[in-house]
Amino acid sequence: MGTLKRLLPPGTAGPKGRAFLPGLCIVFLSALFFYGCAKGPPPEPPYHKVLDRWSGGVRVHDRLESRLYLNATYKSEEFRKAYIRKYSGSYALGPEREEALLAREIEQAEQYNEFFFTAYTPDETLNDFDRKDSVWQVYIEDGSGNRARPITISEVEGTEAFIREFFPYFDLWSKAYLVRFPKYSEQGTELPGPDRTLKLVVTGVMGRGEIAWQTGE
Repeated sequence: MGTLKRLLPPGTAGPKGRAFLPGLCIVFLSALFFYGCAKGPPPEPPYHKVLDRWSGGVRVHDRLESRLYLNATYKSEEFRKAYIRKYSGSYALGPEREEALLAREIEQAEQYNEFFFTAYTPDETLNDFDRKDSVWQVYIEDGSGNRARPITISEVEGTEAFIREFFPYFDLWSKAYLVRFPKYSEQGTELPGPDRTLKLVVTGVMGRGEIAWQTGE
């Protein structure tokens, strides 16, 4: 047995010895390092999950009668990125065209608070959000009550199939709109405010409803 020990290389005791531990630790740490490097950044979330994150709905009632069904999506920076990824993939635009579209969307996000929404009213004459004398008033406000009125409200032009592909809550009985608000309230405060709450409010003689988003992390 003494001869066997002298024939082993220095620092390599038998299986029960301690000299193997430093080498095993190095191998283990190296494996962890390369595994961490191989993971890379997490994958982007699928479009439908981002859409759900930034969408909501509300019903407006007049006594016991439903007057308005409204669904809306806040076009946050995260949503715009997911939208452009899906749009680019659907039409095979290529990286350069996708990058240009994304840059334009991010610029819009920095300038405006913008929402896509669909509205259904049992009485079709009441679905008139894009009219200056609409029976509905729309505004946004933060958690402190600071509010802003729309810059523009316009009906969305496009095929029904296209709109439903990106906003599945749109149906044949609804109208689709795009509403754009300023980044600052009538009181001069930035929207959303420090609490990162942003509400889309619709109101009129037939009732009031709101959809709220928490825009912070």
